Amino acid sequence: MSAFCVKSRYTSFFRRLLTAAVIVCMLPSCSTKKNTPASRNWQAFTTRYNVYFNGSEHYKETLKEMEDKYEDDYSRLLLTHPAEARADSKMPQPSGDFKRTIEKMQKAIQLHSISKKPRKRSSSPKEKAFRERGEFNPFLHNAWLMLGKAQYLDGDFLGAATTFLYTAKHFSWLPDVVTEARLWQARCYCALDWTYEAENALHPVKEKDLTNKQLRHLYNLVKADYLIRTDRYEEAVPCLREAAMSASGAQKNRLWFLLGQIYAALDRRPQAYEAFKKAGAGAATPHRTKFNARIKQSEVYSGNNIRGEVNSLRAMARYERNKEYLDQIYYAIGNLYLSRKDTTEAKKNYITAVEKSTRNGIDKALAQIALGGIYFDEREYEKAQPCYSEALPLIPDNFPDRKTLALRSDVLDELAVYSGNVHLQDSLLTLAAMTHDEQVAVCQRIIDELIKREKEEKENAQREEYLAQQEGNNNPIDNKAPATPNISMNTDKSWYFYNNMTKNAGKTEFQRRWGARKLEDNWRRRNKASFSFDDEETKPDEELSDDLSSLPTDSIGAESDNDQLKADDPHNVEYYLKQIPSSPEEIQNANDIVMEGLYNMGVILKDKLEDFNAARKEFERLDSRYPDNIYRLDVYYNMYLMAVRENNQSLAESWRRKILEDFPDSPYGQAMRNPDYFDNLRRMHDIQEEMYSSAYKAYLDNDNSEVHEMTARMEKDYPLSPILPKFVFIDALSYLTEGDNTKFKDRLTELLQKWPDTDMTDMASGILKGLNEGRKPHAGLSNSRGMLWETRLSDPGSELGENGTPANFDFNPDDPHYLVLAFPTDSVNANQLLYDVARFNFSSFVVKDFDLEPMRFSDIGLIVVKGFKNLAALEHYRSVMAKSGFRLPEEVRPVMISKPNFELLLREGRSFEEYFRSRENNDALKAEEDILPQNDDPQDETLLQEDENPQEEDDPQEDF
Repeated sequence: MSAFCVKSRYTSFFRRLLTAAVIVCMLPSCSTKKNTPASRNWQAFTTRYNVYFNGSEHYKETLKEMEDKYEDDYSRLLLTHPAEARADSKMPQPSGDFKRTIEKMQKAIQLHSISKKPRKRSSSPKEKAFRERGEFNPFLHNAWLMLGKAQYLDGDFLGAATTFLYTAKHFSWLPDVVTEARLWQARCYCALDWTYEAENALHPVKEKDLTNKQLRHLYNLVKADYLIRTDRYEEAVPCLREAAMSASGAQKNRLWFLLGQIYAALDRRPQAYEAFKKAGAGAATPHRTKFNARIKQSEVYSGNNIRGEVNSLRAMARYERNKEYLDQIYYAIGNLYLSRKDTTEAKKNYITAVEKSTRNGIDKALAQIALGGIYFDEREYEKAQPCYSEALPLIPDNFPDRKTLALRSDVLDELAVYSGNVHLQDSLLTLAAMTHDEQVAVCQRIIDELIKREKEEKENAQREEYLAQQEGNNNPIDNKAPATPNISMNTDKSWYFYNNMTKNAGKTEFQRRWGARKLEDNWRRRNKASFSFDDEETKPDEELSDDLSSLPTDSIGAESDNDQLKADDPHNVEYYLKQIPSSPEEIQNANDIVMEGLYNMGVILKDKLEDFNAARKEFERLDSRYPDNIYRLDVYYNMYLMAVRENNQSLAESWRRKILEDFPDSPYGQAMRNPDYFDNLRRMHDIQEEMYSSAYKAYLDNDNSEVHEMTARMEKDYPLSPILPKFVFIDALSYLTEGDNTKFKDRLTELLQKWPDTDMTDMASGILKGLNEGRKPHAGLSNSRGMLWETRLSDPGSELGENGTPANFDFNPDDPHYLVLAFPTDSVNANQLLYDVARFNFSSFVVKDFDLEPMRFSDIGLIVVKGFKNLAALEHYRSVMAKSGFRLPEEVRPVMISKPNFELLLREGRSFEEYFRSRENNDALKAEEDILPQNDDPQDETLLQEDENPQEEDDPQEDF
């Protein structure tokens, strides 16, 4: 028995030894420098179960952690994957570092890549195709794909896109690999919000290419992301739904939530309700996700009876774990009531949401915006204004519709001033019509309310201070209350702004005489210009002498007289009685403030918000209360314009006749004598745009006489046109190129006098300011700088160089770069595009100045944006453009190209298509050079030679 065991051990030992010897003998033949079936299979085996395995395990663990732990921003549309947040540093950033995976995949490619050609066995097409491959390790494509995915998840979207481009070109004999690489390449561009490049990457992928569930899921996910980013929500729904159904884990909840948001945006409430329900489903779903999904469900609830939803939300408010989410709960309840037009209950809950908010973040801002919206619709502008102004700082810059909210906030800042003036002066005029006893009774009621409010505020402050002390000291609660601080009035001789009593008294006196005023220059003038044209200024003593004569001799100093102290104390009746207008002059001043307020409210509502019904009511209030007001002509004309905008011809005609009857000699009256004025006004927008396009083209062509002629025609036929200032501006610039500096200055002065608030105001006023300081204007040789109108970009006969070779493009990222916007001239207005891009540049880059150069080649137009010192600067510009919400027209295609390459295109008449092909090849080559080691062995050159008499035949199908 023992002999048998010894024999078995010896046999086992010799077998292992023999196996090791065979392996050692085979190793040289399995090197990457050899290309045989054995070497290919061995390198595939070691790649898969060594370096690749370690990197893949790290990839899976890190990806799961990223997807599970990422805290989505539920106040905006969710991302299709947390990794996309790495493109925007202002968004919540995901966890997870994929650098280890990247290093492992790079190592796998460097150690196990087989690029040597195998020995030739035949001249068959199949053999020829096999030998034309660039990679012979049958597993290595997985490492390239994993490398690109890790780069994407790590936030290197451009690097990942380049990797996937290389993979698609380098493994063209593997259709599934090519499809997957193209989809991931499109996904990278979506993350950057480069929707044009994403569309180009998605375009080659067809239905027949989606041969398995993984590819179909990836396609649905990427296509949905692309469609959402291009605001094509309806088309995105099927893809997003399929992607959500095939997803798993946290990604499944995330995609269902996003689908619910898309349904809500499309006003498909029942489907949104069900999608949010699925987003919060699952035992492993985090509480935060479940909570937000439930809140969103209430927002899209479409049932008839909301009582059940309200009760459910109120029950959620009682849970301790939801204490920090009370603002969201009451905001959702307010939304339910608002959906049923119950604004009273909606306001109550929005107010509660603001009061209960502990985080002072986006959720509080949403409640304030909703509350402000109700106040705004109810025309309570004084209450709406603080809601928007307080909410705006809490909203991130990338919040949807932030610009719209900022505009409304700015408009409300103006509206609230005039609305507050009207409300205050109306109240004072009502009090002025009462008897003295009635006035005293009203004032006493105000004082009682003030004392009660101050007492409550004082008690609340004391309670908060006491609780803070107890928490800080961690002492048991005693029955001693903190001593009440004594409040005494400051009666010293301190400077005015250090004395709150006298400062408030001065403010009250100012508002009594002038109403609430914006902090601005020339605040006493009802009609103000934004630029001063006169060197002479009104003398302050002459302007204010009459006004100051009626003020107390020491209205801003500390008063020692007891009566004056009472008059400045809001706890005394005299404080309020003295604000009531009593003399005819004071009553007339109050009425003037009301008239000014009503008129300006109407103008703001009409021009800045286009709320014609609200504007019409304010104008009608003004006209009915003050039939002889000084704003009658402007009111009539604004009423006429609103009727024209609403296409109400009979109403517009009635206001035209009223202007002709009451103000026949006014500029409006003279213009309206033409019986075709109404039709001209309706057609004016199209006509004036055509005229301006022609005038601007004439300006670019240095046809200054045509510019002067068209401007004069515009001033004669359409003196009230809103774009007339643009004509005057280019007319002024035409005089500059003619060397007529006097006419140039006169026209700019006229522009600012007649239209003080236009897009050209800042530029024109800056030029005039420089002229007044003695600076001399400098004009170029022509109106358009560096135009290359006659240069041909593409010539069918010159796609190759003079000696028939491809263009020698040099892709150096450190070269100066251009952004070329290419578009068909028959469907894109070149002037409008030029204006939009220039406006974006001016508003987004305060310091940097970019040159814009338009070009045209047959039916293709170009706008070249210059001023980028390298490729990185251009990529930053595009990221700013994407984040700002600025969208180019659909027909416009952006091309990033270096200055030398663009000049080569122009010089040799090359096409963009040739440039694109060359760039793709360069990107693929660069990706290969970054990963694979350079081959310095001169003997390897012989590996490329074909063997006419092969000693060994290889079967290309022996790979696994």
